[in-house]
Amino acid sequence: MATCDIDGASSGRKYRVVQLSKEDAKDIAALYQAVWQKACDYPKEWREKRAMSAEEIRKEMDSGYFFFGVHVKNELVGVYKVTLTELGCYGEQQAVLLRYQNQGVAYAMYEQFLQFAKANKCKVNYVNILVGNEPCERAMKRYNFYKTGEPWEQSRGMLVQTYERKVEEEV
Repeated sequence: MATCDIDGASSGRKYRVVQLSKEDAKDIAALYQAVWQKACDYPKEWREKRAMSAEEIRKEMDSGYFFFGVHVKNELVGVYKVTLTELGCYGEQQAVLLRYQNQGVAYAMYEQFLQFAKANKCKVNYVNILVGNEPCERAMKRYNFYKTGEPWEQSRGMLVQTYERKVEEEV
């Protein structure tokens, strides 16, 4: 069973990142619907796949995915999911409501993602980032992620770059 004693606020950030449960699945689905409908940098079929239903989210939780999120005044404003693999701690599908973007919500989730990997004795954190997505590329630089391999097509016409970071590194 994966563990993490860090709540995301320990770094002094104003946002607390918490593990979400099946009871949060409807809120996660609503957030994904709101964010992915407007993510026009991604192909339509990819956005539709990412705008998961509550039932799909519960099934992913049952299959070993962990969902983490940030609440502001009892509203879920940011979420991402993670799975522990043979390589390490894989994070994906980060989404932040538009009105909370550029306010540190994503950074709080990245910091919690790094600490989750450390708490679970992973060797690396890794993610796939849409090529040209400047906010995500800034986060990769800020948290000392480095490119691995060449960009690849994750979905038809959608190039992504895999980034990873050794867990022992300090930010």
